Amino acid sequence: MNNDIFIKKERIQNRRIDVTTHEGDGSHVVICGELLDRRLVSTYSVSGEQRPPMTVHHMRIDLKLSLKDRRIAGIRAEMITTPHADCAEVRKNLTELEGECIAPGFTSRVKNLFGGRRGCIHLTTLLLAMAPAALQGYWVHNDRVPEKREVSGDEMELYLLDSCHVWRREGPLAQSVAGTLGVNIKKGEPELKG
Repeated sequence: MNNDIFIKKERIQNRRIDVTTHEGDGSHVVICGELLDRRLVSTYSVSGEQRPPMTVHHMRIDLKLSLKDRRIAGIRAEMITTPHADCAEVRKNLTELEGECIAPGFTSRVKNLFGGRRGCIHLTTLLLAMAPAALQGYWVHNDRVPEKREVSGDEMELYLLDSCHVWRREGPLAQSVAGTLGVNIKKGEPELKG
């Protein structure tokens, strides 16, 4: 008897999200995200019509992020493949994020702006996957030239401390980095990030 509760048979659906950060114009990095949903087997519509395996969602978002203040300087979306023609209408709503800072609270702002009937759950999923990747790209850009790296106590507080178990404020990594940078970590209750 096989007791494996994770028996895997035929693959039926696949979602791929890819996020890449590029050097920009010297003042920005450009983050490119892509989401691809594929049905790997034939399915049937509600009317009974058979549909072959196919790409259901294919969309891209390009986001221009300011290196100065981590604000969105530009954003555009491309809805390459969607199940319905009306889906593409929501991409123009993303421009409402221009000027927003990718910082704690960004996830809530995105959900408030694009949740429900104003948005697309798949485009929102891609955008929310891009936010932490954008910060990773920002840090990689800064870490390429250590002499230009600027990390303040405020930045540690805003982006790193209590963002996960390893970066808990009383933990050894946070204490070590703060000591190396010569910054003081504020004492207090951990805050939820997001």
